[in-house]
Parts: sequence; structure tokens; C-alpha cells
Amino acid sequence: MVRLLNIEMLAVYIAPLFLSSTLAAVLPFSPDQNILSTESHEESSFRDLQIGQLNFLHTTDTHGWLGSHSNQDNYNAKWGDLVSFVERFRENVVGENDLLLIDTGDKHDGNGLSDATVPNGLNSTQIFNELDYDLLTLGNHELYVEDNTVLEYYETVLNEKFQGKYVSSNVEFVNDDGSLVPFGSKYRYFKTEKYGLRILALSFLFDFRRFNKRAQVTPVLQEIEKKWFQELTETYSMEDIDVLVVFGHMPISDTENREINQLHAKLRHIYPNTVIQYFGAHTHIRDFVALDNKAYALQSGRFCETVGFASIDDITKESPLVSRTYIDFNLNSFLHHSHSNSIKEFETDRGTEVNERIHELRKELNLTTKFGNVPSSFYMYNKPLSSPHNIYNFLTKRVLPTLKRDSDNTADVASTRIIMINTGAIRYDLYEGPFTSDTEYTISPFSNTWNYIQLPMALAMQVESYLNGMEPIMTLNLPGEQRRQCPLIEDKTLSRGYTTSDDLGCKGDDTPHRSERQYRIPNVVQSIESTNNADELVDFVYCSFIQPFVLEALNDLNEDQNIVDHTFDDKDCKIYGGLSIKDLLREYIISLN
Repeated sequence: MVRLLNIEMLAVYIAPLFLSSTLAAVLPFSPDQNILSTESHEESSFRDLQIGQLNFLHTTDTHGWLGSHSNQDNYNAKWGDLVSFVERFRENVVGENDLLLIDTGDKHDGNGLSDATVPNGLNSTQIFNELDYDLLTLGNHELYVEDNTVLEYYETVLNEKFQGKYVSSNVEFVNDDGSLVPFGSKYRYFKTEKYGLRILALSFLFDFRRFNKRAQVTPVLQEIEKKWFQELTETYSMEDIDVLVVFGHMPISDTENREINQLHAKLRHIYPNTVIQYFGAHTHIRDFVALDNKAYALQSGRFCETVGFASIDDITKESPLVSRTYIDFNLNSFLHHSHSNSIKEFETDRGTEVNERIHELRKELNLTTKFGNVPSSFYMYNKPLSSPHNIYNFLTKRVLPTLKRDSDNTADVASTRIIMINTGAIRYDLYEGPFTSDTEYTISPFSNTWNYIQLPMALAMQVESYLNGMEPIMTLNLPGEQRRQCPLIEDKTLSRGYTTSDDLGCKGDDTPHRSERQYRIPNVVQSIESTNNADELVDFVYCSFIQPFVLEALNDLNEDQNIVDHTFDDKDCKIYGGLSIKDLLREYIISLN
């Protein structure tokens, strides 16, 4: 019998995160006269933005990638360039319309700028905070480690420039004395500068349960039953609100938990005719969803690859006009959309100063230290698992076999072993060229440890298929068969990049690209060093993070098959030792040079 593991948000690390909008649920909606779609625009080097009364720029899941992607021209802008872009965009483009800048969290675990300091994010937080956000919040990666939570609260939540603007409706901070206080504000009610639009903003984190002792997360549906929320919606009725902005670290396409759909049902009941604009996060995709004819949701990618743009026009009319565009995070896009004719005209003093700080920090953290050269590129999703250019194939065939257990931990060693990792431990593609200190953090920012259990081969060999068949993970892994599918673009004159499919069609990306094929990746992969003897004992080695899932799999499989007369628990798990994934990768690259 295969049971559903009741462990919080298995996909946080186990499930790999896709690059385009292929995971969404089908919605009873298609573009019509109520939608200001980009489909009608002629093909050109850029697809222009549709400015409305209320405009939004959205960032999310930046994960420390503030210093650009040095090996990808599509994403060559730095955080200081974004600072300049926002300033020029306000000056040159928005005009007499309103603009709100929004972020939906996850600033750690992904790049050396954030991860090479102690505590994590010590310097990158200050750089991130240079943007003048109107609304911002936290993600789950601000809550795994106590130091990250404390840093976020004291450096950003309590930052004077963000007073009232940092909103987290269902997360609380735990003070030194154990008392609970809101992680920012529960909500923000304000009027826009130009049109005087009345905005009520709420922010929710998905049902995340692996928070540390300095935080408390309440599930969304429980939070909105609390007294403060009832009083809020009584104070600000539909007549007091022009636009309800709901932003937070939660997927806007959530076929498994449907938190956003359940939240929307509640809000629509309270505000039956109010325009609602959602901003989501967490699954690292570009996506736009129409929840009904006056409610829309935008999600803007990951790793500083995307700046999401959305606009709403005719807000007070029965049928508002909406648009969205995903802006590639590069200087060409920034110059074009800010109506700047040159870099000199584009750069602002503050943006230039931020870029200089990034440059100095990279040197200070030795992020450019070169260990060797990567012989060819290895991809997470753009090559099938069987390809030698798939990064998981590369790891299981060439890197993981180099793992050596600690020298003082060699007793009771089996003659064969299996080494398993969760695919979520890998965060980015490995590109041909210099392998630097920063490369380690971009590929695998987590300092994993290894545990092992001695098992009969007959049982050990079934764990992989069990974990790869678990419903909560598979739901996030599989592309949505019912989702509108855009044709692949094969034009070789275009650079490779996003070709996003969403509820407004196929032309949301600001730059037309040649499509990158994507392949399904399982939840776990493994390196096998074994014989075919089913009774042979094997050292089953795994990242310690997935230990609860491994134990559940073993007990469930053994319950059905009675391979051994034993129930597995933490006492069966021993420390294996050895280098972490990122250290193994570094040492392997060094060995090639």
C-alpha cells in the first residue's frame, strides 16, 4: 500500500522547480473583450508594456541573485540596474498613472552574495533594501534558519523606509521573551499618489510548517477566521476599496492544495465586485491566472531572471482592462522599457552606487575565485535524465560515486552502496566555463550532510520508485496536461529563453525567444554501486534532509512485503560523513584540470 506522507510541503526541497507556467490548474476563463491582451501586437524585438491607471512591477524568489548571471546574456543586469530601471520607468513611462513596486519573498539560498556570509544574507539584505518597495513580505527561505528570521525582522521589517509597507498577514515573529508580534503589518490600507485609488493590501505565506523557533505561521484558512480579519473587512467594506492587492509567498497555480483558490473564494464572498490583483511566488515560474473576470494573479519567475509587469485600466468600470508582461532581467530590456537611449542616460546615481557595492562585495567574499573549468554545460530540465548533459545524470554517474565516508566511521561497511539525493538539492544549471566559488552556491547552496541505513538490496532498490511516485511531489513535477499549450518556437535567429504559456496566451514574455524544451525530472535520483543479489546488504546513503521520507518509504514498503521483521526509525540511521554535494562537485571539477 502506498500512503500519502503527511509532512509539510514536501515540494519545498524534494520537487524540482519548473521554469515556465506548466503546472497550473485549468480555469474557466479565456481571453475576451475584458482583457487587454498583448496578442494583437506585431512581432518585434520587444513587446511593449501596456500602461494602465494602476501599474505594478513585481519581483520574487530572488534568492540572492543580485549580481547578474555572468554566463547568460538574457539575465545580465544587476540589482543596481533594477534600481535605475524603476527610477527611469517612473520618470519616463508611468507619467500621470500610478506605479506600485512589490516583492513576495525568498531572498536566501541560491547565490554567493547572500550565502557566503555569516549570517546568510548579512550584506545582500542591505543591497536588496535599496529598492523602494511599496509592498514586500517574506518567503519560506526566510524561516528555515533562526539567524535568517532575526535578520529579516530587524533589518527589513523594522527598517524605517518600510514601516507599514512590510505586510505579513499570517506570520508572527517570536521576541526574545517568547511573545508574538506580527511579522510586519497585518495589512496596509493606503491611497495611490496619482489617482488616489484606495488600496487594501494583504499578504499570506503558504501553509509552511518547517519554521524555526523565532517565527509562527498560521495556515491561511485559519488566519482569515480570526477576529482581526473579521474586524478589518467590516472596517473596509467594498465601498471603501478600489483595488484589493493580495500578495505573498504562495503559488498562483496550485492544483494540490488550492490555497489561493480557497482564499479567493472567501475574499470574493466579502468583496463580490471589487477588483483583486494577486501576486504569487514559490514555484519559480512565470504565470498569469484569471481567477474571475475581475481578479487576476501574476507570478514572476525566479533568481532575478524576471521582472513582472501588470497593469489595470478602467478600474471603476464593470469590465476593467488588464495586461501582463514578463521582462527579461537584462540591460537591453531595461533600457527599452524605460525609454532610455543609452546606458549613460539610463543609469542613476543610486543604481550605479548599488552596482559598485555589489562589485566590491563579490571581491570581498572571493566569489570570483576559480577552481577549474566545467568541460560542457549540464542542465536540470532542458535535457532528459538519460542525457549525459543532464546535471542529475552527471551527478549520479560521475560526482556522487566519489563520496567517501569519514575515516573514523568505517566499521560495519557493506560491500555495495546506493547514494540518493533529492533533486531539489540542485538549484541551477551548470554552465561550461569557469567554475568559481560563486558557482558552488548557485548549483547547490545547501550544506547537506549524509546519513545511511544498512538494508537488504531487495528493499533498498524500491525506495527510489516509491519516493518518485508520491502524490504531493508528483503533482508539482508533472506539466499540466490541460493547461493551454503554446507552440514551440524553433526560430534559430532568436536567443533561447522563456516562451511562457498563461491565461492571456503565448506572448507575455517581453522578448520573443526560441523555446527551450523541458523534461520531467523525478523527486529523487541515485547512484548505484551494487550486484544483483537481492539478499545482499547495502549501505543506503542519503541526504539527511530526506530522512523522514526515506523512513516512511521503508516502513510502507516493508509492511506490504514483509522483507524484514523490523520497523525503521531514527535509531536505525547512522552518520555516514563525507563532503557535501557542492564540495564533491568542486573537488570533481578540480580533478579534471
